[in-house]
Amino acid sequence: MRESKAAKEPGWFVSSVEKAFQILRAFEARERSLSLTEISELTGLDKSTAQRFTYTLAALGYLHKDAEARRYTISPKVMSLGMIYLRTDPLVARARHQLYELNKVLDATVNMTVLDDTDVMYVVRYPGRQVVTVDVVLGMRRPAFCTASGRAILSTMSDDDVMALLGRSKLVAYTKYTKTTTDEIMAEVHKARMQGFAVTEQETTIGDVSIAAPVRKADGSSTAAINLSVSSADWKGADVALKLGPTVVDAARAIAGSSEFRPLPMGNT
Repeated sequence: MRESKAAKEPGWFVSSVEKAFQILRAFEARERSLSLTEISELTGLDKSTAQRFTYTLAALGYLHKDAEARRYTISPKVMSLGMIYLRTDPLVARARHQLYELNKVLDATVNMTVLDDTDVMYVVRYPGRQVVTVDVVLGMRRPAFCTASGRAILSTMSDDDVMALLGRSKLVAYTKYTKTTTDEIMAEVHKARMQGFAVTEQETTIGDVSIAAPVRKADGSSTAAINLSVSSADWKGADVALKLGPTVVDAARAIAGSSEFRPLPMGNT
């Protein structure tokens, strides 16, 4: 569980709201169901407090309690909270249109992710016919340090801010190709800063080559990126950068509202 920021907040911070979300977030650490004791251990709440909050969340429909097994599960109603964001965020709306067109023309998997602390979270996704990673769904998180989208976003930040984020990250290898040292990661971030896009080859998933560009705000900063994913059986990183780099950058600029975008068909590899 992430540490509470309550101590840094002004007096109007409502700790009971934080506790409710701590309980919902506890289910990220385990699969399927949790007992009251497990919820207490994962959140750091005493058992009596955890019981009051789980009862309330169940009464509101966000948790389901198996009375016989005395275990809790997340209910489908939780998904409605995420859907409110997906329906109302203007950047997501613009990206949905642009990436749909990009997906149709290139027949490749395209995504938009947003930065959430040390992770990127998928908020738009259109799979191509040859999907390398089939278990990616909206709301799924990936570490920013080893993903093309994450590095594209990091490239818009200062080196000090990138190093701070890396310091909070768990720099573990997901494949034998994952770059896990700060020197390696910073070199990739600097490269992305110069090129305007980031490329990763099989760093999170074997067989996946990904290219991403940041969706910049007016001041040049970014908390979102779009990426295009292709198979390493068909593409090498250098070819992806050369042939798809300009397309991804142009699409990101269009989503940011700074240009118009008309994707060109993908050429032969």
